[in-house]
Amino acid sequence: MNSNLRNQDFGLDQVNISFLDSRKTLPLVISPRWDDGLNFLCKWLEINREWCDEMILEYGAVLIRGFQIDGAGDFEKATLALQPNLCDEYRGTSPRSLIPGAKQYAFSAADVPANYPIAQHLEMSFLNSPPRQLYFGCLQASKTSGGETALCDFRKVYQELSPELREKFAAKKIKYTRTHFKVGEKWTYDVGAMLGWPQLFGTEDLDEVEEICLQEQAPQVHWIGPNKDTFLQEWIDEPYQRHPVTHEMVWFNHTNVFHWTTFPAELWFAFSRLRDIRFFLHAVLIAIFTFIKYGLLRYKMALNSSFGDGTPISISEMNQVRAAIHKHMIFSRWQKGDIIAIDNFSVSHGRQPTYDKGRKIAVAWSQPFNKYSTPLNATEPEKKAVTSKVGAFKVAMPGLVESPDCSPESTLDEITKQNLGMQMQDNQLGSELLKAFNRHQAAARNHRRIASTPNLHHDSDFWKEQ
Repeated sequence: MNSNLRNQDFGLDQVNISFLDSRKTLPLVISPRWDDGLNFLCKWLEINREWCDEMILEYGAVLIRGFQIDGAGDFEKATLALQPNLCDEYRGTSPRSLIPGAKQYAFSAADVPANYPIAQHLEMSFLNSPPRQLYFGCLQASKTSGGETALCDFRKVYQELSPELREKFAAKKIKYTRTHFKVGEKWTYDVGAMLGWPQLFGTEDLDEVEEICLQEQAPQVHWIGPNKDTFLQEWIDEPYQRHPVTHEMVWFNHTNVFHWTTFPAELWFAFSRLRDIRFFLHAVLIAIFTFIKYGLLRYKMALNSSFGDGTPISISEMNQVRAAIHKHMIFSRWQKGDIIAIDNFSVSHGRQPTYDKGRKIAVAWSQPFNKYSTPLNATEPEKKAVTSKVGAFKVAMPGLVESPDCSPESTLDEITKQNLGMQMQDNQLGSELLKAFNRHQAAARNHRRIASTPNLHHDSDFWKEQ
């Protein structure tokens, strides 16, 4: 560590903490206050790792914006500072590759055409042990419409579904059928079919593939086809899971991705949101193709989903799921250098299509976590509330305890009580913040503030969507 960093303060007051809009929904945003350098960010993330984890848990996602992140190596370094125990084994369905400049953990998000939509999903949710957290980094933002990595709270999706459909999924469960050829298909709209099983497992030895699946407690492998070299797995899974910390019920499956109506439906959704005629034409073309192939000829997708008894999930049922997801999606335009950390057990992600081929997003993920570790019949623990919100800023209040409920009833009206409470909180924070301000006042006068982080107050126009 250089001498400047050694003498530097890395407390919470060294960054700006805000939200993208006044709704104060996910993601929480962390941006530079004094120092926008990569070395400062990595040290700050390392020291405040526990607090960052708490914010990822509470808000579902944390966006790190405005720091000097330039390339896959910088993204990997910052992500390792936040989560030193990353994983480089991938058992998902989108083709991925290690990005030049990264050592081990920064991969391309999806090696598929940019105008292909990727529906909302929890990463590898169909596996026994998906990654606990997920990290995306923007190496090159889309310059045209679309291209956002949208987010969605899948706890809200669970609540949004009708009781009848929730009960049907709970009773019948979900059946996955996963098929991979030895060589992935090149000209297809089924993203899962683009991935051959040697690429998925890193070996062409059938026995090694079976051993890997056995070690990972994956479903039994069957080899089918004329040459007995086509990979097949079938298994039954739960449609929901309990969050391992909050115990909230989460819509936890991949049916939204692996339903034959999803590709044209997501293109139509992109058109209805952006009014780009190219998405409309693409949606019409794909709707005709998928209806013939899957609706009439009854082909199956590479990773096909149905109800547990084998009956198909109807178009109307999938439309209800899709509507619940679309209702709670949150969009934010990427900026170069952005890093977003996601709680993969509560918040989904997906890619909006774009015709900008220059868009480049990196991804990394944490170690796998057993999704069955929290039983479905677990109860939700009581939520702790020893935090204070001052404006749009969430600040830890050490030493602040809740008073016993034995005071006489207040005679103040609600507005006066709220104003008084805010004033007391401001006074308590004031002394600490003043000390920090005095320490950095001189540095602030000489600081070269980059254009991407101008006065990042919670009500600044910087946060407003373009």
